[in-house]
Amino acid sequence: MIFKKKKSTNQYDPIVKELKLKKDYKFMYENFIFSTQHELYLLLEEKEGQIEALRFPFAIFKYGYPNDEISHSLMKYGLGFYGLFETQNSPWIQELLDLNRQHPSHKDEHYSNRRHFIAKFKDVTLEVIADSFEECTISKTDLMDLFSTEIDNLKE
Repeated sequence: MIFKKKKSTNQYDPIVKELKLKKDYKFMYENFIFSTQHELYLLLEEKEGQIEALRFPFAIFKYGYPNDEISHSLMKYGLGFYGLFETQNSPWIQELLDLNRQHPSHKDEHYSNRRHFIAKFKDVTLEVIADSFEECTISKTDLMDLFSTEIDNLKE
């Protein structure tokens, strides 16, 4: 089972906790995402051609709504206004698991490593379902090469 028990009115309520990163990024205004079919990069800061980012080998993501003027449904479970968070007992992971049960090869354990990450900014929210994430630095040149490779894939 994906959900972890906790003491509350509902033992399967989501639990949202802020994640501490190696650096204290400003999760306020500017950010940028770049995605291939298998990896999502959340670009956070650039200095002298080096871009600090979070890389997610993702299953699915949402980007945009809600902003900080609209309450997110997970705010009552600990989601803050700005920063990177992780949701345990994620209703989104449970929704994906339930939807996938119609597949003949489905196994619940395929979802046991899935994690629900939320990056909250002033104007946008990024939600990602992935098995992990990593903080990384990528050069502008390497990012442009990755972008070019993905465009070349469109030709095939």
